[in-house]
Amino acid sequence: MKGASLVGGAAAAAAAVALRGWGEGLRYGGNSPYFVCALAAAVLVTYLVSVRLSRQGARAVGRWLLATAASLLLYLAATALAVEYGGLRGQRDPLTLAAVVLHATGYILPIILLQVCFVAAGAHLGVVGRRGELGARWLLGYAALYLLFTAVAVPAGEPYQDIRPLWELGAEWTWLPALPWMAGVLAGPFVLWRAVRRARGETRSRALTVAALSLAPIGTILFCVLSGLMAFWAGVLSAGLGEAGLAVMFSLPFVLCSLGLRDALGAREVSGRERWMRMLVTSVGALFAIVVVGVSAVIGARLGAVLPVVVATLLVAASLTPLRRRLLHALVLRADPVRARTARLVKERGSALDPARTTERILREALDDPGLRLLLRLPEQRGWVDVDGLPEPEAGVPLGESARLLMGSAAADDVRSCQAEVAPLIDRALLEMAVRDQAARIEQAVSDERKRLERDLHDGVQGRLLALALDLKMAEPAVDGEARLLLNDAAESLTAAIGELRALAQGSAPELLSRRGLEAALGDLTGRLPTPVRLGVPEERLPAHVETIAYMVACEGVTNAVKHAGAGSITVEVAVDEGRVAIRVGDDGRGGADLRAGTGLRGLAERVGAAGGHLVISDAEPHGTLLEVILPCA
Repeated sequence: MKGASLVGGAAAAAAAVALRGWGEGLRYGGNSPYFVCALAAAVLVTYLVSVRLSRQGARAVGRWLLATAASLLLYLAATALAVEYGGLRGQRDPLTLAAVVLHATGYILPIILLQVCFVAAGAHLGVVGRRGELGARWLLGYAALYLLFTAVAVPAGEPYQDIRPLWELGAEWTWLPALPWMAGVLAGPFVLWRAVRRARGETRSRALTVAALSLAPIGTILFCVLSGLMAFWAGVLSAGLGEAGLAVMFSLPFVLCSLGLRDALGAREVSGRERWMRMLVTSVGALFAIVVVGVSAVIGARLGAVLPVVVATLLVAASLTPLRRRLLHALVLRADPVRARTARLVKERGSALDPARTTERILREALDDPGLRLLLRLPEQRGWVDVDGLPEPEAGVPLGESARLLMGSAAADDVRSCQAEVAPLIDRALLEMAVRDQAARIEQAVSDERKRLERDLHDGVQGRLLALALDLKMAEPAVDGEARLLLNDAAESLTAAIGELRALAQGSAPELLSRRGLEAALGDLTGRLPTPVRLGVPEERLPAHVETIAYMVACEGVTNAVKHAGAGSITVEVAVDEGRVAIRVGDDGRGGADLRAGTGLRGLAERVGAAGGHLVISDAEPHGTLLEVILPCA
């Protein structure tokens, strides 16, 4: 407390002396109440935080922050001495020269020292190596040289214009050494945003907080440059407003960054992703707001009316908004390697036709977890399914409101990094699953209704028709000649009508399929063909809708091979593995089958897709056609 009282007292005394000169009429901006009070507050806050960080173990950061507070206090003391000794008393001796020089150049060192604080904070967190620290020392060395150059070569300005610099250069040269110093405010962001990719867990949140803070001093440089354009080129900024703005913008980063470093390096836990994201959005938004206001004010002032100012503001804001979004996104990807990897994978594969499986593959690779599984929630509280449409219990780590991840080796903290990048794919996958589920429900309803109709026909109309056909057969011996032929034709037509009625009732699946399963139905189908067919079908029964689609696939493939391919042999194989059914129909014919060539294959592909499966047609080796279908099987 003694040190704080001493520093606070010194800052208050220097501020009082500078404000005394303002009250007595010596007004030139450097001793305005805005600047002096803001600078005194920055001195006190920076010092208090430096002491606290040193006590909490971040001694290197505390020392550099203490040096920053000392440079700010020296700047304030030089301002007070120049106002009192050189301004009010009118003295022109070496002490006055020293005070004026320090007052004119005092802004140089604190800004660079704050960049060194950021680099030291990164080193304390273990994300910045020796190269980063060495770069910060070189930057500090250049700032010292630039300070020396400014002290001996740059005129002091009003009200000390009679004090000439020791080394007078032309005005066209004095601004050149300032450019590297101005670019020095990028040192902290450059080092930290390159280093945060190596951090993990709690350290990562702290490092990202420091990285977001490091963007704040850039606003000071931008504001100073734009203020100069508005004041001296466009003439739209009054002296009083410019002084107030510069005073706040110079001192504000020291206050905000000191408090931010206190929280980022303190003993308590930081609040993770939400906090540094808010800080990043605020920092980038503030930088672009400064540019928008400054550029639009300059453009509008040159045109000389209020309406051009409004129009210029809207145009500049609209033109810079995409750039702001890209910069924000680039910084987020730089800070989060998992999200960056996810974004790259989404860009490469996000246009795939199977969004559910594509999303699962992307997440497996991005999170480096080959066993990861994606679960999606069906609408209307119909439960959760995997990417094959098979029902699953609700479990795993949430990925938004309608998706979950069953993970093996992946870290749960990395899941949220992927969420924003895969969100569009998740939405497409949810829509796909909803359509697939609805199609399956419709298919099941149609199948149930067909079975009911088949039973009703079998028990009612079909029985009466069979009885009528039998009566006609029995009536044939009672007549002769042309009447017998008519009765025989009527009985055969009635038998054919009964067969057609059965086929309509059963749909495209025969009765044998529903009674005895896929093996018996395919055996009956292929046994009547002139071309030899080799069957490989498991004896186990599959779900009814899967058997129906598998039978349709086999029928279409075999029919095409016999009618169009001129095949000498055909192979039909059905295999069940890990909840999936694979149907393969191959032949040794002429090949060249194409989904676009006929409605049968297109309709089959649509039905397979509605069931959540995939149909692929390719040329077999050395010749022939291969029809492959993969279906989910609950």
